[in-house]
Amino acid sequence: MSKAQKIALGVLLIVAVALPWLVSSYTLQILIQTITFSMLGLAFASTLKVGLPRFDIAAWWAVGAYTTALLMKKTDMSFWLTLPIGAVTAVLVGWLIFMIAIPRGMMVFLLFGMVTAMAIQQLFGSVDFFGGWGGPGLVPRPTIFSHRFVSKPELYYLGLVFLILNIIVNYRFFNSKIGRAWNAIGSSLRLADSIGVDVVRYRMANVLIGNFFLALAGSYFAAYSPTVMPATFSFGSSIYVMMYVIVGGLFHSLAGPIIGALVITFIPEYLRMAREYEPIITSAAIIVMIIFMPMGILGLIDGRVKRLLSRMGHVGAEGSPKRAAI
Repeated sequence: MSKAQKIALGVLLIVAVALPWLVSSYTLQILIQTITFSMLGLAFASTLKVGLPRFDIAAWWAVGAYTTALLMKKTDMSFWLTLPIGAVTAVLVGWLIFMIAIPRGMMVFLLFGMVTAMAIQQLFGSVDFFGGWGGPGLVPRPTIFSHRFVSKPELYYLGLVFLILNIIVNYRFFNSKIGRAWNAIGSSLRLADSIGVDVVRYRMANVLIGNFFLALAGSYFAAYSPTVMPATFSFGSSIYVMMYVIVGGLFHSLAGPIIGALVITFIPEYLRMAREYEPIITSAAIIVMIIFMPMGILGLIDGRVKRLLSRMGHVGAEGSPKRAAI
């Protein structure tokens, strides 16, 4: 990472920390939602690296949320203990499904993902133990010792810690031997297999890591949302996650999902004045963005920056030495 990138990240972190004191309570609530959606988008973007776009995002998000909600309500367990339980549950159940789906290729994986998303939503909605379609009821707020996370700034900072942890772990993986294997699989499946990359094992590791963080996102959702209901974790939610990545930028696995989640979350919220037309307006806006910005927002910025640098280099090369030095 270059010095300029480190400075930019430092500035972004300072802004992120200061946001609760700069925006209204309503905007802060949208930012809290954006944190959750960003974590979902990061999991989707990660699996694209191994050529497995997934439609089961909402399913594992739900597993984390319901695990935290049920354990806190039925056993009075601490929020912090429910985090690893929910994450491990999502990994173990996912492993049982993926060990069948992943060796059979992308199409089978996609179909299994669609069925899993709908099956888990139906399970949580139809079984009384999970509270039926009304959910398990009000979920207690997380606590540290005697302090309870109640205010929106506190819940925002809690989510920000989860998001930063997610980004750091993904960054470390992407820039490791494992990440290079993922990139090889995503670039050419046959070539990766021919040079000895265990495609099934690396794909399995990728999606299970994604499941782990999807469950953490679900636990965080249960921490700030008053209720947890099956309708929240519908198959349509997984489709929205795909849009976060497309709008943000397909080739930006870390920043792209966050930018996309921010844009797509704020558009509907600020169109509530035209609630009946909001889905149409949002869909039209996304289609226009995809047509005119196929590489996403960050892809458009990259193109402009590269053209600017190219023109600057061209002028510097053709200008006089004295002017170039200035």
